[in-house]
Amino acid sequence: SRRKMNLKSERRGIHVDQSELLCKKGCGYYGNPAWQGFCSKCWREEYHKARQKQIQEDWELAERLQREEEEAYASSQSSQGAQSLTFSKFEEKKTNEKTRKVTTVKKFFTASSRAGAKKEIQEAKAPSPSIHRQASIETDRVSKEFIEFIRTYQKPGQDIYKQCKLFLDTMSHKRDLSIEEQSECAQDFYQNVADRLQTRWKVPPEKVEKAMDEVEKYIMTRQYKYVFCPETTDDEKKDLAVQKRIRALHWVTPQMLCVPVSEEIPEVSDMVVKAITGL
Repeated sequence: SRRKMNLKSERRGIHVDQSELLCKKGCGYYGNPAWQGFCSKCWREEYHKARQKQIQEDWELAERLQREEEEAYASSQSSQGAQSLTFSKFEEKKTNEKTRKVTTVKKFFTASSRAGAKKEIQEAKAPSPSIHRQASIETDRVSKEFIEFIRTYQKPGQDIYKQCKLFLDTMSHKRDLSIEEQSECAQDFYQNVADRLQTRWKVPPEKVEKAMDEVEKYIMTRQYKYVFCPETTDDEKKDLAVQKRIRALHWVTPQMLCVPVSEEIPEVSDMVVKAITGL
């Protein structure tokens, strides 16, 4: 019966070496898998070092990007001849105004003790960052991807592109409308394009749906400066509050939330980043 008990205990995994439970820094306290085997005190110390390094790297990157943007802005002022977005000339399009860039998803979730200082510098330069948002690298990339996508639709694609250009031009004259009214204009436009693809061009429903996803992404990216955090709303203030809250909770890991996700697996990590980007 004793042998039976031992086998049962082994099956249940009861025998755990005490040393495996202790903090791997050797302080004598118990460690936690969620803190990579450290106790809470040692984890804070270790994490603080890594965090300070990341903050320094983020700050240096931000300064470099700022310099590059100022240089790009200065050079663009000397060549104000803006070229239209056409199939053949798209590659020649230049960025006209300064822009703020987010280089990676994870930078957004990294705490920064110097965020306050950076914010004060930005506010000293301009009353509101949204004033200076215009055609960014992101806008150029999305525009290029959109053109490449609609080429696959051939003539219907050219029609889509033409309609989008007309809509963007029309909206440039409706800046005085409220956000709700601009939203209605956009929804009407999407519906009209979808109907046009189905009735005039006889495009299959699944292809229409895919095309409309791309149209919305293109239009909203091009309209970002005007419809996201406009001067007439306090959206920017709300966004900054959400960002502050996310930064405050950046130390929470999936393990702490009992989520069985191992970000050490490349495929899993990619999916997590994709989900974050989507949100």
